[in-house]
Amino acid sequence: MAINPLSLDFLTQKPGMAARVLQSLEAQESAIYLANDIPIRVVAPVIEKIESWPAARILECMPLDKTCAVLSVLKYPVVAAIMRLVDQQQRQLIVEHLPSQLVNALKRSLSYPEDTVGAWMDDLTPHFSRELTVGDCLAVLKKAQQSFELIVVINDKHAIDGVISPSALLISAPQRKLKEITDSGCVALAANNSLPVAKKAEGWRRYNTLPVRDSNDIFAGTINRTALMSAMLMSQPARKTTPEDTLLGHLSSAMVATATGLLAITTSGMGTARTEENSDDRKR
Repeated sequence: MAINPLSLDFLTQKPGMAARVLQSLEAQESAIYLANDIPIRVVAPVIEKIESWPAARILECMPLDKTCAVLSVLKYPVVAAIMRLVDQQQRQLIVEHLPSQLVNALKRSLSYPEDTVGAWMDDLTPHFSRELTVGDCLAVLKKAQQSFELIVVINDKHAIDGVISPSALLISAPQRKLKEITDSGCVALAANNSLPVAKKAEGWRRYNTLPVRDSNDIFAGTINRTALMSAMLMSQPARKTTPEDTLLGHLSSAMVATATGLLAITTSGMGTARTEENSDDRKR
């Protein structure tokens, strides 16, 4: 295995460098290595340094008890970021074995009312550290095997630093850091924003997808213009159906209109006939 040079001392003393090596491997391979009698106090700092997307994949492959033990000692923003990217079925299984206080916090950060941005955002969108190089970012995206409309860059507190378009990422030199090519002018939507408020955001003038932040300013996901418009249509209250809206109602209205027209014609005809009769009587 290429991972053999990573001794316990190396993991302890250089968690950042160890993280870079581990996230370059297949998730299953990294998970086997970290689950192999390495203390949680050593594993946790390394997982914390790994980018959230590969960290989620690694933890999915580790034994459930060790995964939960690691998540229980990580900083909350890191836990929330990783759990957001974990497969939903696996996420539910993990939640059942986490401390109740952590579970309650996660539930608050992962669920939103139906009429807010948070309920309609894509919470599986990966994000990347501002210190990551373009080459390493592309390597992670290649493993994800997904297409993304926007690359979200975060700082060390998991707050949104800015965004990068895929085209800008592809034309940048591999050794450049993401912070050097990040557009920090893109303002994130708040997850608890109402849909009408989100529709008016200035960011739509430049981007078809915008990042979303939670109430603690931590990156929560993304939402694109199509999803927002669909959400607004689905959230509109249904108009109450009146008798006039039904086929029977339309037919009834048509019959009434026809009858009224005939009555008017008949009445007009009768009036004309009476006038002519009166005129004939006067002539006699």
